[in-house]
Amino acid sequence: MKKYIYLAGPIAGCTKEEATEWRDYVQGSLPHGIIGISPLRCEPLKPGMRFTDEGATEKMWSDPRAIATKNWLDTESCDLVLAFLPEEMNNRRPSYGTTIEIGWAIGLRKPLIVVSDDKYLMDHPLIKHNASWRFDNLEDAIEVIIGLFGDYVGPTTHKAYYDYALAGRSPNGRQEEEASLCK
Repeated sequence: MKKYIYLAGPIAGCTKEEATEWRDYVQGSLPHGIIGISPLRCEPLKPGMRFTDEGATEKMWSDPRAIATKNWLDTESCDLVLAFLPEEMNNRRPSYGTTIEIGWAIGLRKPLIVVSDDKYLMDHPLIKHNASWRFDNLEDAIEVIIGLFGDYVGPTTHKAYYDYALAGRSPNGRQEEEASLCK
């Protein structure tokens, strides 16, 4: 059995590295069978551009309706939503899309982990009340994800997977490729 984690977080106004580095880190830390789903899987960014630059991605995937439809599908289809909202990026440009995805997760009664170093955000009553877990670092979020789903995905215990993840390697020697609905 596979479990899917939707990786919600800033995209608009971000460089490719800013939008993908943390997602790649989470995906690489998850054991075989727990799959991080990136909303960017269908949106290759042209070199040197930001996601909000005109012509930065293919129109088929960057049209507002396409983005909303794909992100709703991801939120609805996943087993858990991990929302990453670093203060530095939020100060530059608030991640309204991620905020909407948090609302969708709450409405769909999905487990929700919010990770942010933004005290104002983390102290907001709706985040405090509705987030299943609130952390200031991704490592704690990864530990919870593996703790919740590790026993569902295979014979190796979640502790063993977590030990491998902390060491920066996969126990199977590979990370399962991200599921793609865009093929």
